[in-house]
Amino acid sequence: MLYSFDTSAILNGRRDLFRPIVFRTLWSLIEDAIAAGQIRSVDEVQRELARRDDDAKQWANAQTNLFCPLDLPIQQSAPQILRLHPSLVKQGGRRSGADPFVIALAMVNSGTVVTEENATGNMTKPHIPDICGELGVPCLNLMEYIEAQGWTF
Repeated sequence: MLYSFDTSAILNGRRDLFRPIVFRTLWSLIEDAIAAGQIRSVDEVQRELARRDDDAKQWANAQTNLFCPLDLPIQQSAPQILRLHPSLVKQGGRRSGADPFVIALAMVNSGTVVTEENATGNMTKPHIPDICGELGVPCLNLMEYIEAQGWTF
């Protein structure tokens, strides 16, 4: 199973929810899953993290197997997602340009998206879980991902 991590899963996970100074074992397990190819993200997420100067950026850049380039199947799927849901990416707004690629990575690999975004229930202002629900792509938050792995601490 492939898990496609969104920027918010990395950023909020390390900064707010599961700080590495307390949850070392969790982040070690996540690093093992990255090394095994079970967790991936798109290079667009890496670009979003590059705008920051914090632990999340440094940690993500140190994970050599985390980011994958936008290969042809992802490049073909992302525009299809945007054609169906153009408001997923808002011009000039704070919406993430990585979102359709994060979803596409999961779609083309029959995987699951991991994000800390919450569904809005409003398809005129959708978040990742809204689009995943419409497209039938499984979507978890970071705690649900941890539970799905059966990890206990």
